[in-house]
Amino acid sequence: MSSSTIVVPGQYITPTYKLQDNKQINYQPGRGTTIAQIETGDNLKIPIISSTILGSIHYFKIDDENIKVNVIPKGEKIIEENDISNGINLPKENDVVLVKINRITKLQIYCEILSIENKGNILKDSGIGSNGSLSHESIPAGGGSQHNFNIQTIASSQSTQLNSTIFDLGENFKGIIRLQDIKSTNRDKIKIEENFKPGDIVRAIIISLGDGTNYYLSTSRNDLGVVFAKSENGSGNLMYPIDWQNMIDIETGLIEKRKNANPFI
Repeated sequence: MSSSTIVVPGQYITPTYKLQDNKQINYQPGRGTTIAQIETGDNLKIPIISSTILGSIHYFKIDDENIKVNVIPKGEKIIEENDISNGINLPKENDVVLVKINRITKLQIYCEILSIENKGNILKDSGIGSNGSLSHESIPAGGGSQHNFNIQTIASSQSTQLNSTIFDLGENFKGIIRLQDIKSTNRDKIKIEENFKPGDIVRAIIISLGDGTNYYLSTSRNDLGVVFAKSENGSGNLMYPIDWQNMIDIETGLIEKRKNANPFI
């Protein structure tokens, strides 16, 4: 069963259960959805399935009492229910991902995974922050994560710098690029600072689930590496690749070293 209704992020779709012919029908969050909590005047919370992306609603009947609700992005092929993984696209081995470099040491690079290539989803927050499990609850003003349609905290005339601060931002999935996984050649001569800088957006592949906290990533293929960078020692302008290991700020002429992903078109 399916529906062509278009929804936007944050839009309510259906309560988690309905009564039909004296039988309870349970709705489960699927791909592109989450469970939001609507707080009533009696301090009760009603669970309701909400969209997390822009797309069309598709219902998949699991059995006579259970239906999974999915939101499919425009232009993406609708796949069978058995191929849909528990509502979100968790990173897994051999997935190509986009990551943002956060911190660099002499032996490895710490980054956060932004999205999985060809999956159509921005990754759900793995913590309890602004995109995580608390982001769709009605929380009073003055702290905590808020979703965009919590009227209580939007454009409050009494907001100050203190009470308008979001105190728990949560975190995305973390990754590590080790020194030996940056390139496939001359590994004993690699200097991390000549390949990546904090703030770079990098295309990488997941090679293992890592240490339980961080995925292990690699950029050793030619199509993997920096895809977006700004000049560090210049004016912060966008840089463009001129070969496999150099990028240029065309406004200042400054050249910086990077491990570029397919710089030639």
